[in-house]
Order: sequence, then structure tokens, then C-alpha cells
Amino acid sequence: MRTRLISLLLALPLAGAVTTARAADSLLPAEPKKRLEALQHALVSAAMEGQTRVRNAAWVDDSGKLHENTRITSDMKVRNLRVLNYLTVEEGVSAAIVAESRGATPDDEVCRANQQRYRREATLDIALRIAASGADQAYWQAFLQQARARFAAQASAGRKWSFAPSVKMPATNYERQLTGFVPDVAPYQMQIEVLPAGALGIEPARPAKSREQRAAETLKAAKDYVFDEPKKLAPVPFVLRLSVVERMSQRLLWQDAVPLFFPEQQITHTSQPLPTGLLTELDRVVARWQRSLDGDFGCRPQTFNVMQESKQGWVINGGQVAGLAVGDQLLMMNREQVPARILEPDSGEHLALVEVVSVSDGRAVVRKLAGAAGAGRSGDWVATPF
Repeated sequence: MRTRLISLLLALPLAGAVTTARAADSLLPAEPKKRLEALQHALVSAAMEGQTRVRNAAWVDDSGKLHENTRITSDMKVRNLRVLNYLTVEEGVSAAIVAESRGATPDDEVCRANQQRYRREATLDIALRIAASGADQAYWQAFLQQARARFAAQASAGRKWSFAPSVKMPATNYERQLTGFVPDVAPYQMQIEVLPAGALGIEPARPAKSREQRAAETLKAAKDYVFDEPKKLAPVPFVLRLSVVERMSQRLLWQDAVPLFFPEQQITHTSQPLPTGLLTELDRVVARWQRSLDGDFGCRPQTFNVMQESKQGWVINGGQVAGLAVGDQLLMMNREQVPARILEPDSGEHLALVEVVSVSDGRAVVRKLAGAAGAGRSGDWVATPF
């Protein structure tokens, strides 16, 4: 079997190559088992192109029996599992996918070529981490609301993300039962935070003032004192941070923090609009976040977490909002094994081909078309469109 597999791999093209063949020109295997084998062969081929490590351990148990354990790991990272083309090779069928080795720089054209019709769902929340009270807190909350609204509008405009605020969980089980509470299951959590200056080692910096500027400020302060002008609050430095976390694993996927200043403002007893200059800076930061997120997540595979078993198969945390529809096929894999350990002999036990059989706003039910009998029972399983 190993000899047959190696001969098959040698016939494959370089992993990661982008195939320009149209869908009509692709040879689509009719059997789900063949499609799963094609994807597995493609993953193995991509791993063979990168660096691999082999670790072998042996021990003798109490009865004197020798045990051996071999672990083969690869540095391969799958950028996208979307099938660009099915390839006919010796003794079987493979698939053209996009993969990269550690340290490889994502190619913009490859990322654009692999844009999918699915959107990423996330909860988007705000948090004030600066001690403030009264009117100051009202200003900060207004600023955070503006940050959330502007970021959500820009990110949603590209139809790559869908946002919703987090649902607050009732304090008691009785309240949860009474209100019919349903916990958030969106694959991603986002949070925009206002942090004090110096957080994360980030210190806002302003250019040194000239002698003329210092003299003008001194003159203005004296004039305000003589004419009893209203007192003003000094500019407040702070840090604005956006974080993206995977909900199920709580892994931090992306983060960016920017130092800003809340401009000088008069002390008043009525609410005032946010300074125009601050909102202009906020728009600049939001645009920076959007560009960075598009560049980073444009090459990440779209994955949905397998949450629980059902009578028909499994429930995943992706639905109509994300773009899933009945009949869509996905590759289900155990991330504890695939793709890092795809070269091990039992890697096929950690893959399955599934199909969407029912779908709602934030959930879908998938059933197995092909794969091992123990698929989905233990481990960190996800389903990804291809």
C-alpha cells in the first residue's frame, strides 16, 4: 500500500499550484469515497512537498512485549481546501488544492482565486477598560459605539463577514429556561476595546512642540483665565484594540492595537458630539483593520466547528447566514491530526466527506457520505467547504 501511495504521489503536480481549468473541464468523481480519497491524496502530496519530522519511540511493557510508536509531522498549512480541479493520476484521482509550507508568503492572486461564497460569522462587542465616570464614561461609550458601527459597516460591505452582538446569558438556570436562552455559536468572537495608555507597551507619541507653539498655548491659557473661559479637559491618550478569537477553542487568531488621543474638550453639563478629528482618526484605524483582516483571513480556510452529534449526523455552527445550503459538501477533519499528521498511516481515520441535509440561520446538520466509522467521536473536528 505504501509503495502504491508513493508512486501515486510522484505523479502529482506541485502542491499549491493554481489550476485554471473550468469546472466543466474537471473530472468529478461520482462516488463520495473517491472524492474523499482525492482530497486525502492532495493533502499527502502537499505535505510531501514541505518539511517533515519523524519521531520514533519504543518501550517494553511489564510482560516483556516491545511497543513502537512512530509520529510523522509536517509543517504544511492548508490555505484553502477548495478544489480547483480534480486530477486523473495513475491508479486513481487526486485534487488540486492550495497549501503552503511554514514561512511561505501568501500569494495575493492565489488568495483572490480561492475566494468562496461563504461568509464568516462573528459576534462583535465593545469594552471600556479605562476607569471613567459620569460625563467621561458617556464620551467613551459613544466613541466605542461609533467604532463598532463603523467597523461593522465597512467589514460587512465586502460580504465576507456577518456580525451580531453577543447574547447575554441570564444569571440563573430558571431565567435561561424562562427566556428560552440560546447561547452564541458563531465561529468567531470579535471585541473592540479602549485600553489605558501604556497597555501592551504601546505609548502614544506626539511630536515635540516648537517654542512658538508653547508660547501660544501659554498666552491662550492666560487669556482664558482673564476672561473666565470654561475649563477644558486635557487630551487623553489611550489604546484602541481589535481582537479576533475562535469561539470553541478560544485561540487568539488576530489582534491589532493602535495608540490614539481623545482631544481636548470643554467641561459641560450637556452631551456634546464627538470631536471631528477623533472620528477621522477612527475611520483611518477602521480602514487599516479591514485591509489587514482581508489580507489575513482571505487565505485562511473557512471552517465550521462540529458541535454535537444528531440523528442524521452532526450539527455544525454555520448556516444560512454563512451561505451554507442543503446539498453542500464539506470535508470534515480532526484538527488534532490533520493536516499536521496527514503522513501517518492512520490519517484516513481522521477525515470524512459530509453533506448538508438541513440548515437554519446559524446551524446546519450534516451527514456522512464517506469516511471512517469513528469520525467525529473524539478530537477537535471541523467541517470546511471545498
